[in-house]
Amino acid sequence: MDNYLDSNRTAVIVLNWNKPEITMDCIQSLNVMEGDYDIFVIDNGSDEAKRNKLIEEMKKQDAVILSEDELYDFNVDSNGTYKNLYNNIKKNQTETRLNFLILLNKNYGYGKGNNFGLRLACRLGYRYSLISNNDIKIIDRNILTELIKGMETDEGIAWTSPKIMNIEGYQDGPFPEFDFFNFSFLRGGIFYPFYLFFLKNKEKIKNIKLLDEYNNGKIEPKWFTGSFVFLKNEKVGKIDFFDENIFLYFEELILAEKLNINSFTLKYVSTVNVLHEHNYSEEFINFKKEYEGLKSIIYYYKVYKNYNLFILNAAKISRLFFLVVYKPVVKVTKIIFKKFNISYKRT
Repeated sequence: MDNYLDSNRTAVIVLNWNKPEITMDCIQSLNVMEGDYDIFVIDNGSDEAKRNKLIEEMKKQDAVILSEDELYDFNVDSNGTYKNLYNNIKKNQTETRLNFLILLNKNYGYGKGNNFGLRLACRLGYRYSLISNNDIKIIDRNILTELIKGMETDEGIAWTSPKIMNIEGYQDGPFPEFDFFNFSFLRGGIFYPFYLFFLKNKEKIKNIKLLDEYNNGKIEPKWFTGSFVFLKNEKVGKIDFFDENIFLYFEELILAEKLNINSFTLKYVSTVNVLHEHNYSEEFINFKKEYEGLKSIIYYYKVYKNYNLFILNAAKISRLFFLVVYKPVVKVTKIIFKKFNISYKRT
């Protein structure tokens, strides 16, 4: 680590792919946070027109713009703009904020894309990194301060998370140990009808109780959603950041597993909130994304849990059956309920 900053600053990392307007709105929201931080926008191989729009907007923010190739050789002395801003920070002019735009050669997915920002943040000496989806809206201005406080309550903590609400009014996480059997064979698998009629309400009651225990600090979760991730760079550097062998989905589950293997812990900070503005209910089925998620979870259980191939293949078949047969029916039913204003409660 070059440790240029040698400070408690946070690198706020925002991944963009073909959504420059949403990303700039997110940056505007992030800028209301209190504390010492800089913004790292990672363009994950956007189309040329979308990328040029983002470059135009980031230039207005006096951003240091780096290509993927330039990233590896970047340092303080090689860039006059950065050096001047860096010197202002070193003089304790904490109102100074740096903006980076990193232009990647292609879309590397969530994990590897964010790793470019994490590695640069570590090399420049940032103590923390905050990974934010570009559809996040800040609710509590003191969120960074509270996440840092939570992080520093114990030396072993590597990841803290606030309460994350979605626009439907539900919490996104936090989560207990991932239930492979439920995901692959019951709630998301071939035995979905059995789950629907005999287990769904019991699971809903159990999840409500768990959320209450998390929110009241009675127990700590096993993992968080990846839409707003606050990390201690020294710790995640030791586990080599996100696993880059998956493209999409469950990166945060694998990150939590890697931290756990290395005896690092997570802490939930329920006193502060963000809003995740993604609307899952309006999406129909994207089979490509669903299949990427299936590949990711199979990879996780093969590599990190040592499940045998027979179980994994059975889970894959079961999950594909659910996606092709049951899930379209569920989605169409929800659309009909919404169209005719029939009450439907999500679990």
